[in-house]
Amino acid sequence: MDLLTTAKAIADRVQSESVKQNVPVAVTVIDVHGNVVLVHRMPGAPVFALEISERKAYTSALVGIRTADLVPLVQPGADLYPLLTIAGGRYTAMGGGVPLTDDGKVIAGVGVSGGTTEQDIAIIEAAMK
Repeated sequence: MDLLTTAKAIADRVQSESVKQNVPVAVTVIDVHGNVVLVHRMPGAPVFALEISERKAYTSALVGIRTADLVPLVQPGADLYPLLTIAGGRYTAMGGGVPLTDDGKVIAGVGVSGGTTEQDIAIIEAAMK
């Protein structure tokens, strides 16, 4: 799989879905080594959306799960509670990040930010179908 080509196709689907919902967003794709593959910010997306989409993509790529599913695992007293304090704060447990798989293996993470958590989740899930 050509990851850059796949990332571009995902970004196109994210943009299409965000236009449908009238929610300008940023989308980032990061490989499993933490390297940025693609960053795209739609006109009108909040500036902070770039950083948050990167953190969501990074988390999904390296942890291998949806960032929304990480929320209960990082609460005080939970096993992964310390996760959000390591790696200079690059990990996040805000919904809108999903792992990208190929033949059942995580190859990257995709993060979307710019709307509410619910909007970000809806956009990324529609784009990944």
